[in-house]
Amino acid sequence: MADEITPAEFFEKVVPEGFAADAENASQDDATLAYVVTGDGGGEWTLKISGGNMNVERGKAEALVTYTVSAKDAGDAINSRNGATPALLIPPRRPGQRAGAGSAVKALKGTLELNLTRPDGDPFKVETCFNGAATPRTKLTVALADQLAMNEGKMNPQEAFMTGKLKVEGDMGFMMQVGMALNS
Repeated sequence: MADEITPAEFFEKVVPEGFAADAENASQDDATLAYVVTGDGGGEWTLKISGGNMNVERGKAEALVTYTVSAKDAGDAINSRNGATPALLIPPRRPGQRAGAGSAVKALKGTLELNLTRPDGDPFKVETCFNGAATPRTKLTVALADQLAMNEGKMNPQEAFMTGKLKVEGDMGFMMQVGMALNS
């Protein structure tokens, strides 16, 4: 479709404009995020947050957090298709959550793979690598709708795990560290 937002438009225009429009970002900690979108229509972008401002550069640089996602899944998220939303790429701040990457996130080292199942079609997959560390590695499998509910604070991740909605493979300790860091 001609009116769809491409990953380039999203990372180079939509994200920085949204960041600039949110006054709470002025108090955000400095951080560097990298996005690697694989496949046709993909690319690499580095988002540098410093002094309450965001600068976006094409290409991948050393980053606090690196997200890797296919162009198809990125397109679904960016354009709110197939149950996906932009919140899967740029998680929203929950009420009461502090802006920025606190020291707990800056201390994380490892990779978290999200496998988000959908009622129809292939799962939405995104890999989140903290501080360039491939290990420890944890894979989470959960329904895409349940992940969005957790992002919005409408579902408790611990409850999702205890009821079997959230399945964990790999390093459970790392998953718990990520959960605590993101909720601080």
